[in-house]
Amino acid sequence: MANRDNLIEPIDGTISIVTPENITFRYSVAGPFQRATAFVIDFLIRIGVIIVLLVITIALRSVIGDVGIGFFLLSNFVLNWFYGAVFETYMNGQTPGKRLMGIRAVTVDGKPINAMQAVMRNLIRTADTYPLVTPAMFGIEFTDSPIYQSAIIPTFVMGLIVMSMNKRYQRIGDLVAGTMVIVDQRKATFGLTDVRSPAVLQIAAMIPATFRADQGMSQALAHFVDQRPRLSDARRREIATHLTDPLSRELGLPPNLDSDLLLQALYYRAFVSDAQQELAQLTPTATVQYHAPQQVSSYGTPVQLPSYTQPAPQPGKPSGRPPSGGLLR
Repeated sequence: MANRDNLIEPIDGTISIVTPENITFRYSVAGPFQRATAFVIDFLIRIGVIIVLLVITIALRSVIGDVGIGFFLLSNFVLNWFYGAVFETYMNGQTPGKRLMGIRAVTVDGKPINAMQAVMRNLIRTADTYPLVTPAMFGIEFTDSPIYQSAIIPTFVMGLIVMSMNKRYQRIGDLVAGTMVIVDQRKATFGLTDVRSPAVLQIAAMIPATFRADQGMSQALAHFVDQRPRLSDARRREIATHLTDPLSRELGLPPNLDSDLLLQALYYRAFVSDAQQELAQLTPTATVQYHAPQQVSSYGTPVQLPSYTQPAPQPGKPSGRPPSGGLLR
């Protein structure tokens, strides 16, 4: 994907990422206040876990002795340095705090971050906390202990300055790891357009089971399917070709597939959580039929489609749209 900084809207914090195929994906960049709230939530979770571990260590000290203290210190180290990295690696760029705030860390190209980027952006977080100040600066001096004269309270001034100097609100760790934090736009699949025609289902069955649509691709597919009834056939294929040409090569699909039908098939696979099971259940004895032409033109070449039927809807599932339950991937 190609980045274009001049496509970042400074007023509403929206960033536009343009692919080599001239497809534009738009993301809302998370601001400092959203990220600070998520950080506080994660900090409170860490403090809660540390308190629980401390209570357990004290309770078992008579049994396990100094081993418990060593375990507590090790656990404290792991929580402070690897809490964010582990969660962002296995929760697709989110920690519990980020999930509650509806934000997510992604690459500057809008792709999911990998483990190395998650570790890097979290380990460098310490640099964003500077300068450190002493408790005495806030009038905290209960005793003559030197701890109240030690610089131990983070101000996060460095992180705020760096975030204010770039359009993606990237802190130092983000700049080093090549990441940014966006507002997550995952939505439940209520009100989806039902695209399950025989032609679409035939192409959907050809798509590899490993296919996963990221957030940008999901948005593009949803927008296309929503707008396609307002477009002419020629305009649909002109727009769809920009996406389907590279996707066909990437997914190993035949090059002469109808681009409009392929995008509908990808939409079906991306948004319907049980698409694989539904495709596997298509049988000649099913009771619900889709009335669609059996001849489909693929770039001028007629293709005879087999007779596909759709299983009868299960109780509790509306028949006017695909089964709900899936999320944007």
